[in-house]
Amino acid sequence: MGRWAYYSPLWLGALLVLALNDALRASLPPREPWAHWLIVAGVAVLAGLQAQVLMVGAQGAFAQVLPVPRGRSIRGGAAAGAGWLLMAWVLLSLVTVLLGYEAVTQAALVLGVLGLAALGGAVLIYVWNIPAAVADFAEERR
Repeated sequence: MGRWAYYSPLWLGALLVLALNDALRASLPPREPWAHWLIVAGVAVLAGLQAQVLMVGAQGAFAQVLPVPRGRSIRGGAAAGAGWLLMAWVLLSLVTVLLGYEAVTQAALVLGVLGLAALGGAVLIYVWNIPAAVADFAEERR
């Protein structure tokens, strides 16, 4: 898998928000046009990052592999656990934003805290397992 394929959720998520910019700008309170575009650009970046995290989480959950810097990866149950927690965080954060937008603040607060707990668990699993990460393609490099 090349870089274009691996990072495609990042730019596809951003492009999706930019394609829907008219609806997003219409739902914002009245502001200067530059402020609306700044908000749209920020939401596009966040949507791209969420899509990328969702893809990495799916890779961890289903392929049981999470990338680590310097050509290594976390494999097995730790990768699966962190992957499921990352996917839970993406889902819970999206629902939190939607509930907050609809002014259902109590439910948004509860789901937001659960989402942050899922993200914290994923980060904890990831950091804990970095020393045990195996080198990718070790046989080919010899």
